[in-house]
Amino acid sequence: MKRQILILLALLPLLLAAQVGDLPRSTPAAEGVSTQAVIDMMDSLMALPECDIHHVMVVRHGKVIAELHPTPFRAEDSHTLYSASKTFTSLAVGIAIDENLLRLGDRVMTFFPDKRTNHVSDNMAAMTVRDLLMMASGVKPDWTMRNNSMDWVKDWLAKPVDDKPGSLFQYDSMCTFMLSAIVQRVTGQTMLEYLQKKLFAPMHITIADWETSPDGINTGGWGLRVQAETMAKLGLLLLNKGNWNGEQLVSADYVTQACSRLIDGGAKTTVPPTDGNQGYGYQVWQSKWPGSFRADGAMGQYTVVVPQEDLVVVILGMKLYGHEELACIWNQLMPGMKAEPLQPEKKLQKRLDKLCSTATLSLPKGKKTSGKKIVWGRLSLEPNKHNLKEVYLVNPEHIRMVYNDGTEERIDLGYGQWRHSPMNGYPVYSINSINRMQGFANGFTVAAAAAWTSPLTLEVKLHYVDWISGTKLSFDFDKNEVTMLDTYPNSKPETIPFTVK
Repeated sequence: MKRQILILLALLPLLLAAQVGDLPRSTPAAEGVSTQAVIDMMDSLMALPECDIHHVMVVRHGKVIAELHPTPFRAEDSHTLYSASKTFTSLAVGIAIDENLLRLGDRVMTFFPDKRTNHVSDNMAAMTVRDLLMMASGVKPDWTMRNNSMDWVKDWLAKPVDDKPGSLFQYDSMCTFMLSAIVQRVTGQTMLEYLQKKLFAPMHITIADWETSPDGINTGGWGLRVQAETMAKLGLLLLNKGNWNGEQLVSADYVTQACSRLIDGGAKTTVPPTDGNQGYGYQVWQSKWPGSFRADGAMGQYTVVVPQEDLVVVILGMKLYGHEELACIWNQLMPGMKAEPLQPEKKLQKRLDKLCSTATLSLPKGKKTSGKKIVWGRLSLEPNKHNLKEVYLVNPEHIRMVYNDGTEERIDLGYGQWRHSPMNGYPVYSINSINRMQGFANGFTVAAAAAWTSPLTLEVKLHYVDWISGTKLSFDFDKNEVTMLDTYPNSKPETIPFTVK
């Protein structure tokens, strides 16, 4: 017995982290979905131009019927959510309301008497928690404020409120940050800590970290990092109106409101209608398919819920115009939804299994070795936007990168495959807020592959697998320069001379 207890204690950290595979698994046919429709959706997603798909999960009747994690991305990897983080912030507010810690009609200024300026306008005084939830604060969005301010709450509350709160939808991540600050004020905990106790623990979500502001408030509107299966759980929680395995974690009334059209959102004049102009609830978007709604983050982070079909679809990846990803759901998957289970589709299921198990992001194409005599050693780079100071080409299987701040990364390089390495620093990020990347306690991992695309050109591809971005480096030993290009949409290549030492 003593030995069994010791073994259990040794395995406890693994058991606590074993979120992947929590949800029951089934097949499309068994849950009344055409296997061909699932294949068509997966194929369409992988074929989208200028797009990297990182994770896809399809859940029907509470069971995962298909999942795709193209290498180097893995089911166990966390993923940044960008604005899909907002839906979790909304749920934290809902729980705090359930616990009588705040109300929808509470005035925002009352939570921050220490942050008041000498003059508080009538509109600022009238602004409520509900207004923040609906992105109708009346404050004109300022997407650069967080890049310069050390006190986001004080500086945001000092802004003019030009429109009557509650009257005009103006999408602004700082509204969600203010909700996070309110939750922290009324609970005495960061929002992540509060959610870990009230929501994540009963849902067995053990892997989560969240970016913080300069003064330690979770950013709320962005910066949450969780696994794809956690997003599937989020979808099921919303689908079931806040109920998780018989326990009401968030009141059904609040979840119903949150997932309803409460205010016009997006460009109403768009023809034909798009997923961007169907309306907005409490940090939840309405979608084009009748009755559907979604958590939505920049560059293609989606958790789509279709209550009429008892369906949840999670898509995480890198795509500037994510409506093309949503179109794959509406055009390929939805026509395959049936009311009853289908006969087993063994051949199609085999095709789907192969598609999901062999999918990969594109690898560098070329030879394993140069074929020429290359002087290996230290490459000293001129100043660049990546703050990369030196690159050591140790041998064809390793690369060492040194940054201006002294951070050093040793990265394993695969040929014809991806190899994963832990990081000491941070991946490339599109947000430039002060204190960015603070609050991520779980570290980062980079996957890398390389090939000689010509006798004097080495291409290295990096993907930050528990993030979103990647970088391609092309070393030209004829011109002694390296070209760096990030995977973010609209990124421009930067060519930097180097000297070999």
